Amino acid sequence: MDVTNYSFRGGLEARPGNIKSISYFQTRGLTLIELMIALTIISIMVGIGIPGYQSVVNSNRLTTSINQLRGALALTRSEAVHRNQHVAICHSSDGIQCSRRGNWSDGWIIFIDKDRNRFIDETEEIIHVYQTLNKSISINYRAFGSKHYVAYRPSGFTLTNGTFTVCSPLNESLKKALILTKSGRVRLSKFQDDGKELVCEF
Repeated sequence: MDVTNYSFRGGLEARPGNIKSISYFQTRGLTLIELMIALTIISIMVGIGIPGYQSVVNSNRLTTSINQLRGALALTRSEAVHRNQHVAICHSSDGIQCSRRGNWSDGWIIFIDKDRNRFIDETEEIIHVYQTLNKSISINYRAFGSKHYVAYRPSGFTLTNGTFTVCSPLNESLKKALILTKSGRVRLSKFQDDGKELVCEF
């Protein structure tokens, strides 16, 4: 039978040369060299992408922790003014009582401090408990007084000023400060209150 008298579906004329060509392209796969090149390109793209993604994640965690802490301080101040009482916020590792050890990233508690002893007594109301934050973020507080609590007066003023340093142990370049003034307000900064570089404690 003469193959040249037949045509493929779609109008392509079947010739011996065409049949050979089509069969070649349908069965041809990747060569070893092409596969190695493809794998190399993929590994380069993954190597570039993962560090960038991790940097974004760490930056978002830092921002979230700063916003939570700033919101908690604002709430403490607002409650002191609203209730006309001394209200304190303290670092807490168990969510039950104020701690004198550990990092503020463990969490904190806002409570009415009637006797002003900076501990939560049975008769004192707990306003809000913030559970453990992300352990990849470190938060330390330095002040002229205790580094474990901030106390607000009914006027909304604090007893002392201080600085919260928020850092990422996974990326030491990610660090910011919340500077607390005696007026009870906080401001975000990339430096210490005296303009010096922030020092992280892990």
